[in-house]
Amino acid sequence: MKIAVAFSEAGITAQEQLLADKIAVPLLPHAEVMALKVDYYLQYNPDGLSLHCTDPDMRSAVSVDFSDARLNYRVNSSSLNQNIAKAIGVKGAIKPRVLDATAGLGKDAYLLASLGCKVQMLEKSPIVHALLEDGLRRAIAGSENLAVTAKRMTLREVDLLDTVTSSEPFDVVYLDPMFPARNKSARVKKDMYLLQKLLGHEEGDTGLLYAATQIARKRVVVKRGKLSPSLTSLKPDIEFKGSSSRYDVYLIH
Repeated sequence: MKIAVAFSEAGITAQEQLLADKIAVPLLPHAEVMALKVDYYLQYNPDGLSLHCTDPDMRSAVSVDFSDARLNYRVNSSSLNQNIAKAIGVKGAIKPRVLDATAGLGKDAYLLASLGCKVQMLEKSPIVHALLEDGLRRAIAGSENLAVTAKRMTLREVDLLDTVTSSEPFDVVYLDPMFPARNKSARVKKDMYLLQKLLGHEEGDTGLLYAATQIARKRVVVKRGKLSPSLTSLKPDIEFKGSSSRYDVYLIH
């Protein structure tokens, strides 16, 4: 799989050079990206960093934008009544400290931060980490309300499985592993489908749940498809079901 950082006719910026060096991919003129049959490329534009796929059937860009209207509609739509808030244990003045161990594009982390939780995001993919880092930077520099929420979020480029012995304690560890799409209808969320094509998916439990239980002080929450099997054979203590997703809660006894 070929991945590059693309630059415009205006020339290479220090930001583009730094990104290419950091994730160890070529830095190419945008005109050469297609000619060299690059599969994916990262590009800066006035709206921030975005990931593009050159496949004609997937000509959509992925970026992290915490000011997105749809995301903030979800945030402002009775957030405390959403299943994720119940699963995490947000109630009144109780705002658990959360480790989002599979951050992805950071949408759930942002929702939890908007509820007042302090959230540390872990992302092992250098490419997704770069998108998250850019989105978080822009959010902190954005409107006052956006910045207040974004400042409750921190980010590390690391795999949960490499942090078990050194991680600081968190009230809750949140897991949303990337699993294969069940059918074509799951492609509605094009950003997540593109990431799945880029990163692949987890083949069953990879030790995430056990690792999470070694860090969480109160509970581990696993997001699953509504009809998907549990992450492991271990039965959750509590389940919160929505129209398309389910939150399996494992209490730390």
